[in-house]
Amino acid sequence: MDISNMRHEIVSENPDIEVKFYLSIDEGGYVAPHWHNSLEIVYMLEGSITVAFENKKITVLPEEFIVINSRNVHGFTSKKNRALVLQIPSVVFEKYVRNMDLYYFNVDMNPIDEAEIKRLNKIKKIFHDMYEIYDIQPEGYLLKFNSLLYDMLFTLIHSYSSKLALKQIKRDNKYLERLKGITMFLHNCHDEQITMQQLADKFGYNPDYISRFFKKYMGLTVIEYLYEIRINYIYKDLIDTDLNINDIFENHGCNNYRVAIKLFKKRYGCTPKEKRKEKNMTISK
Repeated sequence: MDISNMRHEIVSENPDIEVKFYLSIDEGGYVAPHWHNSLEIVYMLEGSITVAFENKKITVLPEEFIVINSRNVHGFTSKKNRALVLQIPSVVFEKYVRNMDLYYFNVDMNPIDEAEIKRLNKIKKIFHDMYEIYDIQPEGYLLKFNSLLYDMLFTLIHSYSSKLALKQIKRDNKYLERLKGITMFLHNCHDEQITMQQLADKFGYNPDYISRFFKKYMGLTVIEYLYEIRINYIYKDLIDTDLNINDIFENHGCNNYRVAIKLFKKRYGCTPKEKRKEKNMTISK
């Protein structure tokens, strides 16, 4: 079955399987740096995404996929696209593989060796087969789905993984807990005028240290990240409410309209006023 003819839906929950697996239909946009305790694999069908992580950016094109390791800080910039997304919680891996936290996955999308090309094509086919079987759900579909999933994971472990030192894992976990506290605070207080000194006092660090630390692991300065949060909220209010645009900016801590509008336009390709107009035209049709 041609995957383009399957149901075009976004599955948010998969109660019948241990993983999250869905077809993502994205109009394009930006997702700020974040992380989760799941191995994430994104397989592009149409369009493209650019993933920023580990101080590099990788653009994923149709018929390519990217493996994002558990607890790896990453962000997305995307154009209109369709992709299959597989998220495998660490607790699922740990049932079958000892010391799963030590594994680091890395897949080269442009191999030269014939055996490597064959392995890549196998994983791509598994993705298509998994979606087809999960979409149709014939009698006993879970047997087939899980067998495909385990086959893919076995291939990843034996052909595309290396082991990290336990010391490094413990250090990374400590830093992620620190980042978690900082990012949660920024989300909760995004509508306030937060200074580096206030942030440093809140978490007991020197302002210079917390500034360098955040930039190193998030790839953005604290102020840049704060504006990304604000732009997300502004976009949501533009679409979901009829509030005055200036009021929306003020509600989310954006007193510098010029900077906020510039960032909004950079992300969405239009001004907030144009986005509101676009929304109103869509509703009136």
